[in-house]
Formats: sequence, C-alpha cells, structure tokens
Amino acid sequence: MSAFLSGLLGRKAPESKNLAAVEAEYDTIPRLEAPVGLSVEPTPGPTAKEQEAISAIILQRSELLKDLPAEPDDGSPKFNAPEWLTDQRILIYLRASKGNIEHATKRLRDTLEWRCTYRPHAITPEDMREEGSTGKQYVNGFDIGGRPVIYMYSHRENTKNAQGQLRWVVFTMEQAIRSMPEGVTKATMVIDVSQYSMSQAVPLSTAREFLRILESHYPERLHMALVLSPPAYFVMFYRIVAPFIDSVTKAKIAFVDVSGNKGKPLLPVAAPKSDSTWVDIRHYIAPDQLQSDAGGEWSFRFQQDAYWLKLEQSYQDSLRLDISP
Repeated sequence: MSAFLSGLLGRKAPESKNLAAVEAEYDTIPRLEAPVGLSVEPTPGPTAKEQEAISAIILQRSELLKDLPAEPDDGSPKFNAPEWLTDQRILIYLRASKGNIEHATKRLRDTLEWRCTYRPHAITPEDMREEGSTGKQYVNGFDIGGRPVIYMYSHRENTKNAQGQLRWVVFTMEQAIRSMPEGVTKATMVIDVSQYSMSQAVPLSTAREFLRILESHYPERLHMALVLSPPAYFVMFYRIVAPFIDSVTKAKIAFVDVSGNKGKPLLPVAAPKSDSTWVDIRHYIAPDQLQSDAGGEWSFRFQQDAYWLKLEQSYQDSLRLDISP
C-alpha cells in the first residue's frame, strides 16, 4: 500500500486555536460512523474458485492458530485470534496472494503472529494522544462507495520518533477498519503534500517499514490514494520510493490539483491510469463528504479535543462489541 505517503510528514506543527474559536468557524465533529442512507459498494464476494480455496485454508485453521506468541498480562485487551480469522479476512489474503493458497496461508500466519507481538489492538487513543495532536493523519468521512477516508497532512509532523509514527499509522488503519460499514473492506487516502519539501521526508528505511507493515498486515485495504497538489520535490521523492511499491498499489495512486477543481463542474472522466495520472477528487468523494481544504464543501477543521471525544467513543464501542479490526 502507499503507506510511505503517510510518512511524508513535516517537522513543524501548526499553531492551534482553542476549541471555541475553531467551532465558531468550522465543523469540528468528525464522521467516524457511516451516516444513515450512505451508498455502500461492498467488496465483491468470493467466486466459486475462491470459495474452494477458502475452504482449503479453513481445513488448516487449527495449524494457523497453533502456538501463537503469548501476550503479556498487562491489563490491555488481548488479541482474539479465532474471532479474527474470518472467511472475509481469508478472502482478503487470498486475493492479495493472487489465489495462491500456500502463499495466503503463510501470510495469514505471519499476520496472526505479528498481531500477537506488535499488538495493534492494545494501542489506545490515550497512547496516541501526542502523535495525533496536530491532525497530521486521521480518519474522517466516507467516499462514494462508503469507504472511510484517511486524511494525511505533510506539514503537520510533530514528532521524530519513527516507532511512534509507525504506531500512529497502525492505529489509524485499525480505526479505519473499525469505521468500515458492513461489507466494506477498503479505505481511501487523501494525502495533502502541497507544503512538502525534501527536508520533511522521513528516512528511506522508515518509509520502507511503513510499506512492509501495511502491505504485509493490511493487504487489500487501499481503494485509492489521492495525492493533493504535489510539488516537484514530492514527485522526485515519489520516484525514489516507487520501485518499492507493488504494481497493483501503484495503480491506485493518483494526483489531484485542488485549486484547479474549485468552481468547475464535475465532468465525466475515465478511471486513473497505472501511471498515476491527475484526477478530479470529486469522482471519488462526494463534495459534502469531502473536506473543504481538499476541494470539497465540508468546512471541517481538526481540533484534537473534539476529535478525541469521538475517537474514544469508537474505540470503547469496539471493545464492548468485541470487534477486532
């Protein structure tokens, strides 16, 4: 996945307004739950051949769950591996492995072990309060297919701890999955790099680790990555990292000229080509669901206190319902 893009984060945090001042100008309430009546494009179910492959993997279920690493007894939520290993997740890994049963089974086992050791389910909103304080990356709203939208801002970086940044990416992916309506398995990313400069680029080793985690443990989760108004420096960095992105993911990356869309009618357009062509973002996210800073009509502005109230509620609801991303 285009995880490295989430690592293209700046080194200077913006000045923040207090909640009352921001609320007076903008909507500060995030949309982490699909609104009633939202049009949803569910991920296609398995074909007959895929169902046969799923059945074959299910026969290995006991081996997949056998002798997983033990988690510490620290009071944090534990990973429910049997509950996590659903037919839908098996299908996701099967498609990511191009139908190869052996490969999909190995990848599932690798992720099961990773979830026991990295423990994304045990990362809480409180753990991530500092990383998420500037709104450098967050889930908000839904695209035209009912997929959660993840916004990323290159100029809002507020930490230099690579491991903390990785945990924030993982936490954000977990939240996106929690926000997915039934039948939806992917998310859309909106990545604002309009203020990007080479000094903001994370080390290549960190960018590769973003890619490794998201492609290995969150496969088939990206619908589109829409990159807003990329400057020349960004395009240069993208070309350096592009060889590490698989061809399927690369075909899901497109560039957007935000200023060029404003005030113009939405015209019919073909799907973006595999060479990351420029697109009109409104073909992917309805204007009333798209933040105004990304070319939409929704005057939303991130404010941590307001956002965290909804984030905590979503996280606690998932614990009560025993929902595992």
